Amino acid sequence: MKKRICLWLLLSLLLSGCGSAAVSSPAEEDDSAQALETGAGLTATQLESEARPLLEEEILAAYYRAEEAYGWFDLAPLPDSGETVRLDGAAYRRVEYPGMETLDDLRAYLRSLFSAELTDRLLALGGPRPYYRDVDGALHVSFSGRDRDGGKGTVQVEAVQVDGRTYSLEVSVELLDPARDAVIGLECWSFPYAYVDGRWVFTDFQLVS
Repeated sequence: MKKRICLWLLLSLLLSGCGSAAVSSPAEEDDSAQALETGAGLTATQLESEARPLLEEEILAAYYRAEEAYGWFDLAPLPDSGETVRLDGAAYRRVEYPGMETLDDLRAYLRSLFSAELTDRLLALGGPRPYYRDVDGALHVSFSGRDRDGGKGTVQVEAVQVDGRTYSLEVSVELLDPARDAVIGLECWSFPYAYVDGRWVFTDFQLVS
């Protein structure tokens, strides 16, 4: 993950340098899919290890899903029923969200978006009092959330292809003055989206506002 902060005088330069989309066209996607279906002379082992080109829409959709899921650990927790139990000195509320019945359900969903290392890091937040844990076989949460950064404005996201197995999500966010009526700078982030162990995942991620 990379972060850059610039002054307003460099805003126009960074806007052109934060990255532009360089992803496969629908025609290239169809050709790639057809090649994979027919084998195109590759062995089964080679086919399993190949990453097909992604459309920009797919990459951006993955980013926004990742943003939502990461927010469950940083911005706002998963919805809960209000049912509370105290455990290890912390109040845990039973999660009430479709498909998130247990910690294993949450872990499986996170692994569809993030690397194993990043998933483990999220689930370890809170240390001995983790944000999410199973209580009597049901997923519970103790995380309370936070407000968004009032000094941040409009966010723009673009996908840049690095190589056949890696894209970079170039995210830029406006920095606002205290009155929130003028842009005084730009903050840029780069998040790698890579093909790891047979799936596309973010290997690093963070909320930008």
